[in-house]
Amino acid sequence: MNNFNWEQFENGYVGGSKLQINEKIPGQTNKNRCFSHEVYSKDLWDIYNNKKIIKKDLAIGDVLKVVGISNIKEDKITLEFLNGYTHEINLNNEKKFIQLFGYDNILSFTEMLKDKGNREIFISNDIEVFVIDIKPTIKISLWQGYIRKKKEEFLEQIKKPTKAYTAKIIEANKGGYFVEVQGLEAFMPGSLAAANKLNDFKLLLGKTVVVMIEDFLPEMNSFIVSHKKYLDYVLPERIKELDLNVKYEGDITGCSKYGIFIEFGNTEDIKFTGLLHTSKMTEETKAKFEKCEYKPGDKISFYIGEITKDLRIILDEEFPKIKLEKLEKFIIENKGKLLEAKIVSIQNFGIIVNIDEQVGLIPIIQFKMNKIEMKNFLVNDKIPVYVDKIKEGKLVLKLSDNK
Repeated sequence: MNNFNWEQFENGYVGGSKLQINEKIPGQTNKNRCFSHEVYSKDLWDIYNNKKIIKKDLAIGDVLKVVGISNIKEDKITLEFLNGYTHEINLNNEKKFIQLFGYDNILSFTEMLKDKGNREIFISNDIEVFVIDIKPTIKISLWQGYIRKKKEEFLEQIKKPTKAYTAKIIEANKGGYFVEVQGLEAFMPGSLAAANKLNDFKLLLGKTVVVMIEDFLPEMNSFIVSHKKYLDYVLPERIKELDLNVKYEGDITGCSKYGIFIEFGNTEDIKFTGLLHTSKMTEETKAKFEKCEYKPGDKISFYIGEITKDLRIILDEEFPKIKLEKLEKFIIENKGKLLEAKIVSIQNFGIIVNIDEQVGLIPIIQFKMNKIEMKNFLVNDKIPVYVDKIKEGKLVLKLSDNK
C-alpha cells in the first residue's frame, strides 16, 4: 500500500470520497496512517505496526477479545475479533450473560445494541468469548468468556483485596451458605457470614450481603467469600457514622448469658452488630431476657452506649444524656463514701463492678498502686471502693485507702 495515493481521502471524510485521520492514534507517518474511528482501532493499529501474529486456527480453550458487533438480529449478532475473525452467535444460549447487564430478555438487549453509542459502551467492558468446541462446527460462548475473566479477577482479589461484591444467598447448610456472586456460585462459611456467631442460618436465606473474596478451593472448583472480611475493611471508617445520641432499631440475631446480640444499619451494604449487655437493659427488657422470651428476628430499640478501641459496639437502652445525668448525681451523692461493689467481670485493664444500678471500672493502676493482685478476686466477690470521676462517660472507681 506504500504507493497508494492517500491525499484524495484526507481532510474530513463524511461518507463521500474523503477520509479523516484518527488523531488519537500515535506514531502515524505519511505512509502509515489510520482512518478508522472504531473503538478497536488502537488494538488493530498496534497489531499491524508491531507485526504481531494472531492465531487464526481456533482451538478449544482459546479466548478472543470482542472488538466489534454487526449484523444485529432479534436473537443473533455477529461478533468481530482482533484477528479479523467474525462469528455469528445465538443469544438464546447466552441468557445468563445478558441478564448480567440488566436485560430480562434477548430482544431488549439486541435493541440496545442497534445504537452505535450503546455498542461502543458495551464493548468497552472488555468483552471476551471462550471457544468451547471446534468440531463439527465452531462454538463460542460469551458466558464462558465472562466466567473465565471473572475467575481471574477473583483469584487476584485473594492476593490483593480491593473490591467488594454483592452476594445473593441461595441455600443454607450446617456449615454455611451457597451464594451467587457476579454470576458465579460460591460458598460462605457461617463463621464468615456475620460479625458474631449466627444461631439461626435460615435468617439470611434470600437476602443479599456484601462480601470479599477469601479463598479458592481447587478440589471443589469454588471460591470462598466472606462478609466478615468486608466488615474488617470498611467497619473502621463506617463506624464513625454512628451517632451516640440517636435511637436505633435492630434485629436480634442471638443471645448469650451476658446479653443480646443485635444487628442494625441504615443501608444494605453494611450492617453493624452490637451487644446489649444485661447491665444496659431496662427492667422490662431484662425480665423478658431472663425468661428467654427473645428470639432471632425480634425487633428492639436502643442507643449506642460505647464504641471500644477494638471497635466492639456496646448498646444501651437508656438515652446517653439521661444516663450521664444519673452518673453525675451518683458521684455527688456518694463522694467520699466507702461503697461496696460487686465484681461482674475481670479484664486485663481492670475490674468491672456494679454498685446499685451503676456500672464502674476499677483501673488496673489502682491494684498496682495498692500492691494487690487482681487474680485474687473472682466474679461475684464484694470489694470496697470510692467513687473517683467520670471518664469518657464511664464511672471510674478507686480502691479504699486500707486496701
